[in-house]
Amino acid sequence: MRPSCRRDRPAGLSRWTRAAVLAALFPALAPPARAADPPPSPETFLGRRVGEDRWLAPYPRVLDYFKALDAASDRVNVVTLGRSTLGLDMVMAVITSEQNHRDLYRHRETVRRLADPSGLTSDEARSLIDQGKVFVLVTCSIHATEVGSTQMSMELAHQLATARDADTLGWLDQVVLLLIPSINPDGQVIVIDWYNEHLGTEHEGGPLPWLYHPYTGHDNNRDFYMLTQKETRLVNDVLYRDWFPQVFLDEHQMGSTGPRMFVPPQTDPVDPEIDSMVLRHAGMLGTLMGFRLEQAGKTGVGDHMIFDSYWPGGTRNTAWWKNVVGLLTEVASVRIATPLYVEPGEMRGGEKGLPEHARRANYLSPWKGGWWRLRDIIDYELIATRALLEGTARHRRDLLESFHALGRKGIERGRSEPPYAFVIPGGQHDPVAAARLVELLLRHGVKVERTEAPLHAPAPQAGGLASAFAPGAYLIRAAQPYRAFLLTMLRPQRYPEVRAQVDGPILPPYDVTSWSLPLLMGVDVVELDAPADFEAARPRPIQAPEWPGGIAGGAGPGGAAGGYLLSHSADSVFTAMNRLLQQGHPVYWLRQGQDGVPAGTVWVPGDAMDPEAMERLAAGARIEARPLSSPPSGPAFRVAPARVALYKPWAASMDEGWTRWLLEQHEFPYVNVDNEAIRKGTFTRSSDVLLLPDVSRSLIAEGRPPEAERAGFVPLPERYRGGLGPEGADAIRRWVVERGGVVVALDSSTQYAIDLFELPVTNVLEKAGDRFSAPGTMVRLLMDAASPLAYGMRAEEAGYISGPLAFQTRVPDARFDRRVAASYPPHADDVLVSGYLKGADLLKGRAAVVDYKVGRGRVVLIGFRAQHRAQPHRTFKLLFNALYLRGLQEVTLP
Repeated sequence: MRPSCRRDRPAGLSRWTRAAVLAALFPALAPPARAADPPPSPETFLGRRVGEDRWLAPYPRVLDYFKALDAASDRVNVVTLGRSTLGLDMVMAVITSEQNHRDLYRHRETVRRLADPSGLTSDEARSLIDQGKVFVLVTCSIHATEVGSTQMSMELAHQLATARDADTLGWLDQVVLLLIPSINPDGQVIVIDWYNEHLGTEHEGGPLPWLYHPYTGHDNNRDFYMLTQKETRLVNDVLYRDWFPQVFLDEHQMGSTGPRMFVPPQTDPVDPEIDSMVLRHAGMLGTLMGFRLEQAGKTGVGDHMIFDSYWPGGTRNTAWWKNVVGLLTEVASVRIATPLYVEPGEMRGGEKGLPEHARRANYLSPWKGGWWRLRDIIDYELIATRALLEGTARHRRDLLESFHALGRKGIERGRSEPPYAFVIPGGQHDPVAAARLVELLLRHGVKVERTEAPLHAPAPQAGGLASAFAPGAYLIRAAQPYRAFLLTMLRPQRYPEVRAQVDGPILPPYDVTSWSLPLLMGVDVVELDAPADFEAARPRPIQAPEWPGGIAGGAGPGGAAGGYLLSHSADSVFTAMNRLLQQGHPVYWLRQGQDGVPAGTVWVPGDAMDPEAMERLAAGARIEARPLSSPPSGPAFRVAPARVALYKPWAASMDEGWTRWLLEQHEFPYVNVDNEAIRKGTFTRSSDVLLLPDVSRSLIAEGRPPEAERAGFVPLPERYRGGLGPEGADAIRRWVVERGGVVVALDSSTQYAIDLFELPVTNVLEKAGDRFSAPGTMVRLLMDAASPLAYGMRAEEAGYISGPLAFQTRVPDARFDRRVAASYPPHADDVLVSGYLKGADLLKGRAAVVDYKVGRGRVVLIGFRAQHRAQPHRTFKLLFNALYLRGLQEVTLP
């Protein structure tokens, strides 16, 4: 067995030099002696045929099989990429010819250099392309209920490891296949364990009562520009930091009653920054997949439908903006591994590009219904994946040339046309968010520099003012291979209103319509539309941002007898506060702005912490502590620990998972509470706040989705059924009114809270119908700076909305008091910030966040996605501030 290619990065090396160092450290490997026994087939190794009805190879056995192939075949090398969220190995099988394995580091260096053509002459590039091999990444089963591709990966690897036919050997000579059998291994274990537990029952193949990714569930395929999860980061590293594949296929499954398989090309709309050549290659490879499937008698294959080429958040989507040919396949599902019989009359269209299930130019051979099995999924995927290898081998030179040409095009356009650069200046409202944005761009493979002298940017030709940026600004030149990615991630979005016919409705987006990182993170980024003398600013490349943190300027001549001030504007202040409170240190929020210190600034008394302890805390939390020679005075809040009970319905909620992840990242003490814990009131013993994630009113109350969504609803086993019911509702009501509890409701769960407490407020969009649409849109919010909920926020912020929800408050009776903490602008033209919005006039002047006093307690309605997929950092503070409400004690500092 050859030595592992485990990724151990030399410290401090850029992604562009790492491969060269590895090549020096590990010279070309001598071919190992072939094992005496041939590589075992999956059936021989597992004792069952892959794809049998009602049987799945569990993930640990899949790993064992790939290790067995590694030991037996000179064509297969298993690389450990890292660990999953729950600590399982994520592996990648590198499959190619024996000779390519001997020269693997040289081939990796070739594609690394082609990925960034800076400094390459035309002759050098041509020579590299002549010698190069196409690197193809195939990822399986990111959605853990879509089990087919993980099972298929074993058969594919065995076929490639044992093939003797000229065609396959030719492919392996031209292609280096990077095959990841699962990019959600935790989910594979969770799903298969649940499936096996319920075999032979009425719940066979049914849904789980919990998420199949520990935090994100199905949304693990929505994380590929924010890179929050371990699995996402590992795949990102394969793509843009370590292996630089030119082609990336992500294999999925879809619903059961439509087409049998989707292959590229995708449908409208198309993002304007995606180069046409990327999509031409995708179409060419997808067409070959469809041809080979048709040739094999596999009907029901469609293209140009359902899945668009617009949003960059999905697994292979981000690749489109980084010169990589990203492809998606989707195969019709069964009930995990249980076969389905589909009546012909049950087949349906109705999706974008397929209005009815009938023959069309993009769906030439409709599937007519009948039995559909796991084995069918595997067969379709095997044919399609082998066709991908055939196509990439056949077009090796075209793909390498395009990969190089697109990178060079990005560099040349960045030098010759606006924008020429983006600048992240100092003096940010949240300096931690600015550093986090830089860290994120570096993770994506973007080149970032930091200036050591002033940067002078002339006014653009169209008018405007010249700009000067102080030393220490982050400079992101647009002349780099990932220029298209920069433009789509650093600018606001405007959704292209493409119509299938004149005067028809616009084609709906597949997911969201806004993803601008500066808007999501609350960072000021300046776009330079005119050429500038960048070298005069003495920029230096960086590998990591410079994080704030520690005591500002030392204790000073007066020492820190007056304690320390921490800015409320950085999200990391919540981590610092939670650590302080956990250790028993007093923490205060100043209620009035004074001497340049805004309301909400955090004060830690000087006798509470010695300077060394504060330095460690502030540096660890990446926040600056300002020492005071004398303590502040005036009104303040004494802050108590936020003890949170996060509601977890049995119908698994991705919003609950994301919220749980976010609480953990900022070290909020919390417990998950289910229906029984609320009905019995046991959560009140250790919690001050009940946090309701974005869950529908009927799901909370009854454990079932709204009436309009119940057509495909499958009940869970009896012990996981039901909602809070009258008993749970009464327990929450008494806890708030009589004992001073606080309920914080997010987005759609606000309707449950409104009904429960009979609050004097109405969702004015509840019956808006098709007059309103906000499919993942950023809108302007006007903040009430005097409200503790808005501490740390600016007068205007951008909020993330995705549904018809806006509040019209009414003058309350004696049971209530209320304060609107955030509202929408009074003019419709001022509402939209980024994305697509229909019905802006229905939002104007309405309330977005309302804080109610109810009896002795509080109910906070946050009527938008303040923590959506852990992406809109700028509104995390609204949620976090609300979690402290019960423990805020009004005091006057002497």
